[in-house]
Parts: sequence; C-alpha cells; structure tokens
Amino acid sequence: METKRIFLKKVAPVCFLLLVFIFNSKLYSQIIYTDIPDTTPNASYALDLNNDAVVDFIIEFDLSDRVLCKPQNNNAYSGDFVDGIHLPWALSPANSICDSLVTWYDSNNPGTMAWGTDTGYWVGETNKYLALKLIVGTNTYYGWARLDFLATSTSFTIKDYAYESTPNACIESGQTTLGINENTAENSISIFPNPFFSSTTIKTNGYLKNATLTLYNSYGQTVKQEKNISGKTVSLSRDNLPNGLYFIRLTEESKIIAVEKIIITN
Repeated sequence: METKRIFLKKVAPVCFLLLVFIFNSKLYSQIIYTDIPDTTPNASYALDLNNDAVVDFIIEFDLSDRVLCKPQNNNAYSGDFVDGIHLPWALSPANSICDSLVTWYDSNNPGTMAWGTDTGYWVGETNKYLALKLIVGTNTYYGWARLDFLATSTSFTIKDYAYESTPNACIESGQTTLGINENTAENSISIFPNPFFSSTTIKTNGYLKNATLTLYNSYGQTVKQEKNISGKTVSLSRDNLPNGLYFIRLTEESKIIAVEKIIITN
C-alpha cells in the first residue's frame, strides 16, 4: 500500500502538468481568418492561405473553360475521384476539415472544381467551402476557402479563407474563430457540475432553437454531438467517455454561441 501511495505522489504532478499543457495548447490555438474583397479573376487566383507571401494554391481557368484547384508544393485539397477525374468537395458550413477527410490530393492531381454545366461539385454553387491542407516545414495545417461559381462554370468568386494555426488541429468549414470571445451577455452559458462524473447541465441566457452541441476531446476530435436542441437547458451525459479534458461548442444556424472546457472525472 505504501509503495502505491509513493507511486501516486510521483505521478500526480506529471498528470497535472500534462493537463495544463493540453489546456494551454487549446487556449492559444487560433484561427487565422482573412476577409478579402470579393474577387472574380479573369484567369486565376493565387491563394496564400497563411499570408506568408508564398502561393499555396492556384484556382485557375484552363483553355476548355474548366476551373481547376492546383495545390502548390506539398499542399493538398480534399475531394473525390470519379470516372478518372479528381473533384474537390464543395462543403457546406460546419463540416470538420482535418485528416479524417481521408481523401487528400496534392500537386500531382489538380482538381476539377467545375467544368461546363454538369461536371464537378462546384457548378452553380454559392457560399461553399474548399477543404485545404497546408504543409509548412514539418507541420500540417487545415483550412478552407469560400467561393461562388456560375452555373456555366465560366466565372468564380473567392470571398474569404482561414486556417487553424495549431498544427494538425481540425477546423470547420466557415469557422472564423474558436468562439471564446463570443460569449456576450445575450448568449453566455453556464455548466454545472463541472467537473462531472455521469452528467452535467448546460444553461444559456438566450433561448435556443434547433441548436447543436458538439463535444471534442483534447485532440480536437468530435466524440459526441446533440442536434435539434431547443430551450435554455441542455443535459449532457457521459456515456462511455473516458475521464479527461473536453471542449463543448454550442452552435445555432452555423453561428457559434459559445465554446467552453469541461472535465470528466472518475
């Protein structure tokens, strides 16, 4: 028994430091968002996702009125491969962009975003998001660019873009902030108990309608999600989740209401 107590005394500080490290990594995590004047180029647009004066992607018309996404260097886009053609996804808001998308294509496989009136996921789409992977040195970052396309594929408009500045961290399409500074008096939340063992209750100042509660682990992976939430209180059950640090994000109509940390204990 004495040996066990000595072991726990030695391990406890290490566990505490690990918890602090994980929390601080999330605390200083930042989404770098760039809002540009809506741009409709005649031929191509050179996208510098992290604004370091290096072109990361080129969105380009070719001679056959086809719009291509051309990753530069080791960067990549996420998409599909159909009938011998690489097709970048046209994502709706709030889709998770990270390595779990699985299908990433680099500069060896330019993607056909739109071609004519029926080829590509981008034909005639507005306010859709291109999933992007950025490689800088040994680090990998994930981001998005928002674009509109004409139904004839003869013109596109790029509106804004963003990336998560923490290596390997996920970002959602359309996400411009972690939401920590968005807890205004109108939409602040409280969580009790926190830490919790089996369940906790989340209360909001404002009335929710068709909201979504998403629970992330410390690696930014989605581990639980509750949809179609209405009212001012939300009950969150632990189920089979292991103890540890988590983050909850509450959204309503693609708008982030709040992001808070919670701790599950044994």
